[in-house]
Amino acid sequence: MDRVTPQAKDMTVLRSLPLFKAVSDATFARLAESVRFDRYVKGETIVRQGEKAQWVIVVLEGYVKLSRTAANGEETLIHIFGRGETIAESVAVLGDNHTTTAEATGPTRIVRMPAHVVAQAARDAPELALAILSESSAKIWALMDEIEALKAQTADQRVLRFLLSLCAQESGPVETRLPYTKGVIAASLGLKQETLSRSFARLKSVGVEIDGRKATILDPRKLAQEIERLNRIV
Repeated sequence: MDRVTPQAKDMTVLRSLPLFKAVSDATFARLAESVRFDRYVKGETIVRQGEKAQWVIVVLEGYVKLSRTAANGEETLIHIFGRGETIAESVAVLGDNHTTTAEATGPTRIVRMPAHVVAQAARDAPELALAILSESSAKIWALMDEIEALKAQTADQRVLRFLLSLCAQESGPVETRLPYTKGVIAASLGLKQETLSRSFARLKSVGVEIDGRKATILDPRKLAQEIERLNRIV
């Protein structure tokens, strides 16, 4: 029996993503010929704000944070991307500069596709161009939801929703690992780290225990109920 190589598995993952799922086998094969696989450790920069976008990037393992630095040097975390999510597909195809810096939050593996190859494929295959447009639109809507949450929800509501997103099951005890450091979690939720720590402490009353990066949740249903309770109060 032939063994499937790690690279072959990665290409299968890529083929299943919304960005490439609708393209023909010939178009995907053309893209696949140009891919490059890279590994990063925590804190390493993948792309830098202001640089010309030369690659479309897909996260294969780990997490990548996108941040933007203002003129005064203040950094704002924009979003965190995980497995199977694409980065810079629109700016790369348009030949623009990166508006954010992408950095690995821990051990991370990515695949890159040259921007000019993807751009040419999008010109030749309308279904790829449409998928890129759809992906960009989905990200805009997701960012709008995040902005709304930051403005309308309390710290506890944001933390509860984050913890609930980590639960692989709807009921019963859940033991999981926080995907990145508390500092990154706090920044992604628009909180200071000490505010996050106080929120974790308060949420012990609904069955949440945080020990380092280990999170134990008594029952995800209790988190959902607490979110609903806080929604009625706010």
